[in-house]
Formats: sequence, C-alpha cells, structure tokens
Amino acid sequence: MDRQHVAVLVAVCMALALVPAGVAAAEEPAEAVAAATGPTVDATVTDRYRAGASAGLSRVDTDGVLEQPTRATIYEAIDESPGIDLAGLAAAADVTKSTARYHVDVLRDAGLVAGVEVAGALRFAPAELDAEVAGVLETDAPGTVLTAVADHEPASVRTLAEATDRAPSTVSHHLSELEARGLVERERRGEAVLTSLAPPARDALGAPPATADD
Repeated sequence: MDRQHVAVLVAVCMALALVPAGVAAAEEPAEAVAAATGPTVDATVTDRYRAGASAGLSRVDTDGVLEQPTRATIYEAIDESPGIDLAGLAAAADVTKSTARYHVDVLRDAGLVAGVEVAGALRFAPAELDAEVAGVLETDAPGTVLTAVADHEPASVRTLAEATDRAPSTVSHHLSELEARGLVERERRGEAVLTSLAPPARDALGAPPATADD
C-alpha cells in the first residue's frame, strides 16, 4: 500500500471517528431545549391548578346555556314550579334523572338556579327566589306547617297542630327543622312558645309582620 492510499485510509477513519461527536453535538441543543421547556410547562400547570383552587370553579358563561332544548325545558319547569324535585324535572323533560341532574348542574354553575335538600330530596328554584322556602313549600309536611305559621303567627304548637290536623309532637318536629333552616323563629311568652316567620321566609312569602298574639 503506497503512502497515498494510507493517507486516504487515515482520513476516512478520522471522519468516521468524528461522526458520533458531531451527532451528539447536534442533539445537545435539542436536549437543552427540552430541559429548559420542561419546568416551564410544569409551572404553567401548577399555576393554573393553584388559581383554580384559590378562586374556585369559574361560572359557566350564561350566554347560550339555555339554547340546549332539554336544558331550556328543565329551566322552564323550575321557573314554573319553584321547589320541584329531580323526579319532577325528569318527567317534565322526558329524560332520565341522571340526564336531568346533568342539565341542572349546568344551570346551577351558570347561576340560573339554586338547589336545596329537603326531606331527603333535592329541590330547585330560580336563582332569584329563596330555594329554602320554595323547597319547603313543595314538601308536604314541612310546607303545610310553614304555611300554617304564615297564616296564624305568632302561633303556639297547639294552634298549628289544629290548623294542620297533625299531632303536636309532629308539628314540634317540623318546627325544629324549619327553625334550623332559618325560616321560623320561636319565642317563649309566659307558658307558651310562639312561632313566627323569620325574615327570610317573610320576605320570600311577602307576608306582613305578625301583629296579634296567639
């Protein structure tokens, strides 16, 4: 082998030896970019999570919420029958209770309706109404007792029991629940404990102030 061939062979070997270094050098900037962008993405996700945790879930934009036909039907049913329960909404829209619940949740997130649990059932009312009062009025026994209070306040348990045709112990039980909800107030006067509407219920029902003693 002459010197020229040796020189060519050496040059080829040197070139082959340099290829991995060149490839590594070319890949290094990409790895550096990935290393640099990784923490930035993580920080963005973390910031978004922290913002959501501190501010709470943002309300759904009300624009277009009622354009969905089933949802519009459910909202109309709530508007027409404040205090309606989930079964009633499902029947009104001819859908399953789970579907009705989904649309109600969207309406609640949009701030269009409010819900409250009364006697083990969720009941709903337009946001501008008092959901507690609406829900109670649509529930048989508590609603009957609350209505009797509005009609006879300030009233004793005996008066309310006679007005509702229920046992005094049953009336006392419902009065305790209504008081816990902030819908009635009870005050001892002599030997009797008289019940009147609390301000939220009075405002919601448009009832005049109680003026006569039982």
